[in-house]
Amino acid sequence: MNSEIDPVYTRLYHKYSMKYRRIIDKWIMHPGKRWALCALLLFFYFSRLIQTESYFVVSYMLGIQIIQSLLRYFTPLGLPDIEDEDEDVNIQLPQHNDDRPLIRSMPEIQLWEQIIFALFLSNFATYFQIFDLPVYWPFLFSYFILVMIITFKKYLKHMQKYGYSWGDFSKR
Repeated sequence: MNSEIDPVYTRLYHKYSMKYRRIIDKWIMHPGKRWALCALLLFFYFSRLIQTESYFVVSYMLGIQIIQSLLRYFTPLGLPDIEDEDEDVNIQLPQHNDDRPLIRSMPEIQLWEQIIFALFLSNFATYFQIFDLPVYWPFLFSYFILVMIITFKKYLKHMQKYGYSWGDFSKR
């Protein structure tokens, strides 16, 4: 790579990443406003879907991204990856102690950032005809529900194997 281009790219990346970080830092202290913005973007997305009556594949991908982000948010810190389930991993199971803190593997602000980013991309994609792929939406919707149920069951079984449950997150 040319050494003259690299510093310009690095400076621009640093400049915009600092601006992005400042904006996020302002939003950190206002969780209600953050999630209201998320609800507003979701409303705009659904109104765009109703207006166009299409973009079902974009909706499917948005749903998958939101589910994946939620699963990462509800996964306890230190829990091995579900992909490593088949391998022989020697991990000590947590002791059942009601006083132990349950730490999430992903902070809430990161969950919000991922969902907002997915909503921005989805809203953006609805303005381009190339993303409007022809698909019979009832099949796609039923497949989405099936994938969601199987994934949640798999994650719940994985968490229960290591002594956690979904109810542990309500106890702070």
